[in-house]
Formats: sequence, structure tokens, C-alpha cells
Amino acid sequence: MLERMQKPHTNTVFLGVICEQAMVAEVKATLEAKGCTIRQEEKEWYTIEEVFPNLHAGDSIRGLRYRENMTQKQLAEQVGISVQNLSNMEHGRRPIGKDMAKRFAKILNADWRLLLS
Repeated sequence: MLERMQKPHTNTVFLGVICEQAMVAEVKATLEAKGCTIRQEEKEWYTIEEVFPNLHAGDSIRGLRYRENMTQKQLAEQVGISVQNLSNMEHGRRPIGKDMAKRFAKILNADWRLLLS
């Protein structure tokens, strides 16, 4: 397994700030008074739905299952459902309710709210 590279220690950090347009001047002045260098960028923000229009909770289950190195069969057995039901959930053909999300989350070591349809 590859060892993680360690970043060199630094006392300088990049800090992103999001604030109301009316507060920009005040925030900039406060940071500059503390000796910070200001770099203002105008960016357009997108929702996750805009970036990934076909993303659904099943993608999270599949990704977490992969992370935990589990097959569909292994996960289905541990959750107590059929492989077909799990497959349907992973492909977005079957909803994942709150109780089911909590069962998946416990096994997959994740927050259950990530798994709601």
C-alpha cells in the first residue's frame, strides 16, 4: 500500500468566505486590518442536482458498498433483503426509506441521511 505523502508545515492558509454582497467591504476591511491578503473571486455556484442530474441515493449505497469491499450479496444478507431489492435500490428503481437507510448506514459506516431517496 502506498504511504500518504505529508504536506510541509506552513503557517499560511487559504480561507474562503461567503457573505452577503452588502457585507463584502466590511469583511475585507476587517481581514486586511489583521494583515490578510484579499483575493476576491466571483463564482457561480451550482447545486449538486445541476452538476449530477442523474445522481440518486442508490449511487451512494453502491459507492459505500465498494468502499467497504462488499458484494451486493454480502450487503443484502447483512441488511436482510434480497439481492434483487438491493440492485433496484442501487439503480434508483426502488426508494430507500428512513428505516432502510439507517440499516444500510450502520453496516456501511455512513450517515443514514446520505442514503435517502
